[in-house]
Amino acid sequence: MTPVVVLAAAATLVATLPLAPSSAAAPPIPPAPPMAGSMAEQVGGSAQAVGQNVVGQVSGEGMGPGVTEGEGTGPSRYVALGDSYAAVGRISPGAWSAGPVSCVRTDDAYPAVVARELGVGTFVNASCGGAVTDDFWAPDKGVPAQFDALTEDTDLVSVSIGGNDVGFGAVIVACAVRTNTPDPLVPVVDVATQGLAEEFDTTTGCSDVIDRQASAALAELDSHMDEVYAEIARRSPEARVITTGYLAAVPESDEEIVSSPACSPFLAATREERDKMRGFQHDLNDVVRAAAERNGVTVVIPDEPGHSMCSPATTRYVDLLGVETGAAPVHPTSLGHAHVADRVLAALEG
Repeated sequence: MTPVVVLAAAATLVATLPLAPSSAAAPPIPPAPPMAGSMAEQVGGSAQAVGQNVVGQVSGEGMGPGVTEGEGTGPSRYVALGDSYAAVGRISPGAWSAGPVSCVRTDDAYPAVVARELGVGTFVNASCGGAVTDDFWAPDKGVPAQFDALTEDTDLVSVSIGGNDVGFGAVIVACAVRTNTPDPLVPVVDVATQGLAEEFDTTTGCSDVIDRQASAALAELDSHMDEVYAEIARRSPEARVITTGYLAAVPESDEEIVSSPACSPFLAATREERDKMRGFQHDLNDVVRAAAERNGVTVVIPDEPGHSMCSPATTRYVDLLGVETGAAPVHPTSLGHAHVADRVLAALEG
């Protein structure tokens, strides 16, 4: 899933923002942006970075991972790999960090929080919105293979991957978007959401996407994850590896959906389909957990109940539309990323 909500606004900044002079030394890890606040309050710190990101993507010189320097009191080199649940937090100019605009890396996403808290020497953020496991090995739309960021001296690696491989975006489109779209507008929605459901056919309905398409992809993800861990071990043999699963997006009970205005789109799905959505998110995390444990990798599954898309905005870890929290639609909020970071830090200390 690749949110590009502020692309147009970012492009307008290029003409007015001065670009920082190039330097051989990596810049410091930026501080975390506020978890809430108006767009005006958010713009300050990273506005120049947004302009540089746009320029870098146009020129092709800014397509690699973001590299920043920390205090040097923790791991010497931390590499973050993954999809948008590692890359994307609050969508505002003040939260954007270095890298391709299409990856939408933000400074409140959990890898950046972990890097700051650990005081790493060098933080290499290769995560990218929309990533699948194949993107770890091969370039995608100009973005280098994420595994290229790994080196023999890397001593910490975080991994968040799998959701796009198994069609998480397709499930949301089929079960909560198309079901709420008037028939004349369905073709328009299908075109607009094509990037969220790449390689999945959402026109077949919610149950089919989950029962047939996503289930088949889940079965394949298991072996893909084994290959991911084997390649990390080959490239960074001394690294500690920690994997994160996915925050709970759909609540455990229909009562929470019915009582939450934020989750009204899910009411267009049947009760059986909502149960399938819950089962799907559990199945995805089960595959992530099993693969990590099988490969001797530390794993965190941050799916505690009570913080789903249907929770109050002040306690929400994932947001359906993002309007109340500034998050990308169907992505972690700043609060959600802070929770994942806390779980990761606790696991690393254990």
